[in-house]
Amino acid sequence: MTALRLAVAACGAHWEPAVLAEIERDRAITLVRRCVDVADLLATIGAHRIDVALLAVQAPGLDAGVVARLVEAGVRPCAVEADGSALGIDHTARVGRLAELAAARIEPREEVVDGDGGRLVAVWGPTGAPGRSTLAVSICAATAAAGHATALVDADVHGGAIGQLLGVLDEVSGVMAACRDVDRGRVARVSTHLLRLHDSWTLLTGLPRTDMWRHVRTEALVGVLDALRRDHETVVVDLGFDVDEASPSSPGRIARRILELADEVVVVGSADPVGLARLVRALEETADGVSRPPRIVLNRFRATSGWSEREVVSAVRELAGRTPWAVLPLDQAAHDAAAMAGRPLREVAPTSRYVSRVERLAVSLATSR
Repeated sequence: MTALRLAVAACGAHWEPAVLAEIERDRAITLVRRCVDVADLLATIGAHRIDVALLAVQAPGLDAGVVARLVEAGVRPCAVEADGSALGIDHTARVGRLAELAAARIEPREEVVDGDGGRLVAVWGPTGAPGRSTLAVSICAATAAAGHATALVDADVHGGAIGQLLGVLDEVSGVMAACRDVDRGRVARVSTHLLRLHDSWTLLTGLPRTDMWRHVRTEALVGVLDALRRDHETVVVDLGFDVDEASPSSPGRIARRILELADEVVVVGSADPVGLARLVRALEETADGVSRPPRIVLNRFRATSGWSEREVVSAVRELAGRTPWAVLPLDQAAHDAAAMAGRPLREVAPTSRYVSRVERLAVSLATSR
């Protein structure tokens, strides 16, 4: 019979001496390593075959992300003499009964989809600032004005701009703080990081700098969005342009994962030759990673380009094989006024054609199933 191979990361917990003594007595159990900390544990699972990791739930650095990495590596995480469910630990180990761990199996985790949750709307588009953030803000403002409880999440990991667009000064990134709470098993605290802008509208601010994206773990952000969907009818996420997932450490994995999970994907492109070329390439890049056919929005259309709206729509249909959902006119004066006031366009320019068209889009997004 093959011995059960254990790693212990007690980090000074009171039960450590008793567990080590029990392992030494039981020939059916092999101690591969007594880890000094969580970093040592992660290095150990990369270098050795480990069946079970015995963990102290209060160990510094132990969070849901570490637990997920253990499971991905085929290691069964076990909380010793404690409940680790908040961190995603499904097994509890009892001192004096470690041999029972050999009979337990790692069950594959199924993704839980909460059909009663609010709708997740992802607003994305290619590089070149086609107007993703402005459209996300406008959709939220319109949805909230229609009486729907709405949350806006700035998940552009290359540096969020929604706080600036809305005149919000936030000392701490709401997204980063909420993800940290999810990692620590404190999902109920996610809502404490929301800023209330109106009666039906809240905001989770983004990252102030590109280099901070490493503090946002992809599955932690998914946990944040799940928590928000339980309390809001609509959750709108503004995503950065990058969807490259070439490596596990790529920031593009974050946007790619949200696009996979979204109930609605709104892809924004500029209605000009360069913008349309970028849009067509972007649609090709994400063709296999979008949960459902995206709604294409051509932004900043201007008649002075020499094209009619019909011609622009026809060009996209011919090049991308998809019919755009909407064309939004450029209203530079209204955009400038909104930016200077730090308010949504519908509040500073309610008669703008841009605003009226976005209102129709928002109604469709909030009511479609």
